[in-house]
Amino acid sequence: GYALNRLTELLDSFLNNPIIRRHYKGRLVGAVLNGYLSLRRLVVQRTRLIDDTQDRLLEMLEEMTTGTEEETKAFMAICMETVGRCNLQDMLTPVFIFERLCSIIYPEENDIGEFFLTLDKDPQQEDFLQGRMLGNPYSSLEAGLGPLMRDVKNKICQDCELVALLEDDNGMELLVNNKIMSLDLPVKEVYKKVWIAEGGEGDSMRIVYRMRGLLGDATEEFVETLNAKAQETVDNEEVYKMANVLADCDGLRIMLDRLAAITSVTRAKPLFQVLLKLFRHCIKVKKSREILCKPELRSIAVFLSVLRLCLESEDSSQATITEQLLNIMETILADAASQSLDQFTKFSQTFGDSDYIKSLLGYINSPHVKSNPSVLNHLMRVLAALVYGHPEKMKILVGYFHMSLDFEIFDITRSQDEEQTLELFCVLTDGIERNVIGNTLKDYIVSLGIVKDALSYIHSHAPCVKPTLLRTDSDELKEFISRPSLKYILRFLTGLANNHEKTQLAVTADTIPIIHRLEQVSSDEHVGSLAENLLEALCTNKTVAIRIEEVREYTRSEKKRLAMAMREKQLGALGMRTNDKGQVTAKSTIMQQMEDLGEESGLVCCICREGYKYQPTKVLGIYTFTKRCNVEEFESKSRKTVGYNTVTHFNVVHVDCHMSAVRLARARDEWESAALQNANTKCNGLLPLWGPQVAESAFASCLARHNTYLQESTGHRDIGYSSTVHDLKLLVWRFAQERPFHEDTGGGGPQSNMHMVPYLIHMALYVINTTRSASREEKNLTTYLESTTTEKWQESAFEADGPLYWTIMSILLHSPQRWEQNRLAHLRRLILIAQARHCNPQGASKTIMEKDVKDYIAYKAYLVFFGLVDGIYKYFFKTVSGTDEQWPNNLADFIRHNDELMMKASEKLLSFYTDELLPCAYFDEFCDVTGLLNDISSPDSYISDIFK
Repeated sequence: GYALNRLTELLDSFLNNPIIRRHYKGRLVGAVLNGYLSLRRLVVQRTRLIDDTQDRLLEMLEEMTTGTEEETKAFMAICMETVGRCNLQDMLTPVFIFERLCSIIYPEENDIGEFFLTLDKDPQQEDFLQGRMLGNPYSSLEAGLGPLMRDVKNKICQDCELVALLEDDNGMELLVNNKIMSLDLPVKEVYKKVWIAEGGEGDSMRIVYRMRGLLGDATEEFVETLNAKAQETVDNEEVYKMANVLADCDGLRIMLDRLAAITSVTRAKPLFQVLLKLFRHCIKVKKSREILCKPELRSIAVFLSVLRLCLESEDSSQATITEQLLNIMETILADAASQSLDQFTKFSQTFGDSDYIKSLLGYINSPHVKSNPSVLNHLMRVLAALVYGHPEKMKILVGYFHMSLDFEIFDITRSQDEEQTLELFCVLTDGIERNVIGNTLKDYIVSLGIVKDALSYIHSHAPCVKPTLLRTDSDELKEFISRPSLKYILRFLTGLANNHEKTQLAVTADTIPIIHRLEQVSSDEHVGSLAENLLEALCTNKTVAIRIEEVREYTRSEKKRLAMAMREKQLGALGMRTNDKGQVTAKSTIMQQMEDLGEESGLVCCICREGYKYQPTKVLGIYTFTKRCNVEEFESKSRKTVGYNTVTHFNVVHVDCHMSAVRLARARDEWESAALQNANTKCNGLLPLWGPQVAESAFASCLARHNTYLQESTGHRDIGYSSTVHDLKLLVWRFAQERPFHEDTGGGGPQSNMHMVPYLIHMALYVINTTRSASREEKNLTTYLESTTTEKWQESAFEADGPLYWTIMSILLHSPQRWEQNRLAHLRRLILIAQARHCNPQGASKTIMEKDVKDYIAYKAYLVFFGLVDGIYKYFFKTVSGTDEQWPNNLADFIRHNDELMMKASEKLLSFYTDELLPCAYFDEFCDVTGLLNDISSPDSYISDIFK
């Protein structure tokens, strides 16, 4: 190996010369790769010099292939060409190349091993905190320093004898890179994503500990989670774009050839595993899926042959590999099923004859497959896709389940094997593609009378009672829902009914009421949920949906009638009755002397069920959930302005009732107890409402308590009207972006949060009016509107108090007449920041990079935001009068005295938002919906005129 080693050193020295490297780099990659692979195959003749030569060749390969994207693509093509020249019986050489290709397409993060921590006391608290950490730097592997930051805090408390803070997670703060870390974060993730990612100096991570609030409120950013990137939508075409190289250089065919050459999964396990990994990367991009769907590659035939080898193997550790292979096949077949029927038919002719269906069905009962539900479920979905459009194959597949589909016999002789067979049939029907090609299998199942038999079973065993109304504890119903076949029937009917008209129409008018009765039932078998899922699947057909709605409406009206009858009975026992107008009147003279009973018409406490009519002086509040966040995601400052965002399920409660419930539930936390009243929705605040007869002192006290709740839940200390305006801005912006409201709380939707809008406005107005800040903010708003410099307009797009903020502020300061005068100015600013942020998403720029008008989608969120503010004026406050000076006080009084009107107006605004604003696809359509056509004569050129 001496000569080989010296030649390699000579070649390496040549390549160190930039000129030689530039001319010969591309030509030598293949030779170096082949040399490296040849040395890897040596076993008997291996010496130390051979090992050194192999290592040097690998280093050269790394240096030569680490360059531009084009060089990487060329290297990938050389790799596939090299594999193509390898003997098909060589199971070792391709492994290295395929592993290399996997790491190029999707580089994986390396796990961090040992690292070090330096634990320092905040220098400003030297006089207040005893002791210090003497073991710096500490190894991350040392006991007590992980896995969470809480363990680090406890280690500091123990070593410094700060025993009082051991059980208190709110007493001590840990800072890394001048950011406060949540104690629930893993130490390793903080090191990787905060310390290293943000350029932490030195080898050891410096953690500063201090007492919370000792020297005033914290101003540093609070890091609560490190999973922001994982929550973002991943664009597979961009992430796995390098996989397109394998599609272009005939690499997929070479990979299939290698896969087809495998005769033993156990012997070729390393090659098989890396091939599957590479295929999983490739099918993430559309081009690779299209090539694998070409008949000439016979990809599914290759996968089927290897799948048989996996299923034949009795090694239980092969289950993961088998599942990966089935996942790949499922993805390819799903893509093929989205093509036309003719294209899929040509592709399916490459699968082979019907024997492979029989053999795959035969593997279902093998012990190692039967014991793995995940493999079975994937196998069912693949089997369904393999038989589309082939009557003979469909007959074999459905025939496998035929014996178990006699529901009467199944109820009597139910066995574990029969239950598993029916379970697999449910998985099969649920996995059928919901398109024309998938419907070929559904049509065949319907033609066999399986759906008809299932419906007959339901009719024959359903209790015959008054339509839709049935006591849930009746013996007949209990017997019906306990029948073993029922849950399976509901499940496979749901799978078949999805986007399949024949199944939907087969569920006759007589069956729908029975299924509707079942959706009202609660049982251990979850029959109610299964019945509801079936009705939702049937609702995709408009004709059936109308019938279902009729049945549901009848149930609602019948329940209301029975409730009214019970009410009459109870009133009769009290000597009262209801007249023709629905009013409660007394039958006797004594009862007539009592005050007439009446219903609350506005907001009602969810605990005592009373509102302002019977408890006019009690403060009502709205359960809210507030989360710390940046007030403007596009703010260009390095340290963004921190605020908070509030959402709600709009459950209203008396503050006194809330406090009483908390006192009674001593074993639970305040907000755990409140969640029970808040429809099991998380909450951490109680936004008070100032009722018509509520004393201001009582309201102000409750508002101060709510501000304390906000501080505790967000760590934000400066709670003022500006924070509330930002909060309202973020709420309206969430509507504009069509983002969900329940992701943090588990409840609450668009209607609930639209109800809260006027009360957030009132909260901000109360602070503005009591601090007499209206005139100052009016001057700031006027200055903003009168600004004509385009550069300043564009800079404001990346400021916290930008156009979105001032558009919301105008609701608090400007009357509807003033809004009409200024709304085009607001609209121009919003359109311009939409353009600026679209062209420069990274931050502020002196000029707009592109002045040509983008697609409507680039402006949609900002236009919907404008439309919602305009709608707030039109639907909530159109009857409020007064000058601009009187507007803040008049508006606050109007909201205070019209809670019922606010509820109705919010419903109208939400209807306008969903039915009018969101469907707009063009700017002129938007102008028509918002009534701007009188002010904007030429919508087609309006946006382009703004950028001139």
